[in-house]
Amino acid sequence: MRRMKFTLYFANAPAPRGVAPEQLERLLPVRFSTMEDALHGAALVIRGGQYPWLIEGPDVRLDAREIGKRCETILGLIKGSQ
Repeated sequence: MRRMKFTLYFANAPAPRGVAPEQLERLLPVRFSTMEDALHGAALVIRGGQYPWLIEGPDVRLDAREIGKRCETILGLIKGSQ
């Protein structure tokens, strides 16, 4: 079984500029084994009308803005397949 190394935090409201640890404690973390899976999960969160706040993993910390940029291609593929 693979270890779930990457954590996606999301909410139904946009992320604040600086996310404090106590804010993350109130969110439900979703764990993924790869960065690609975490980004795909974030794209589905965006598509569902919610907001990814943060992805954390080994040597990785992506804020909401960076997640949005990296999900553009995935969202284009999802939209194109419909």
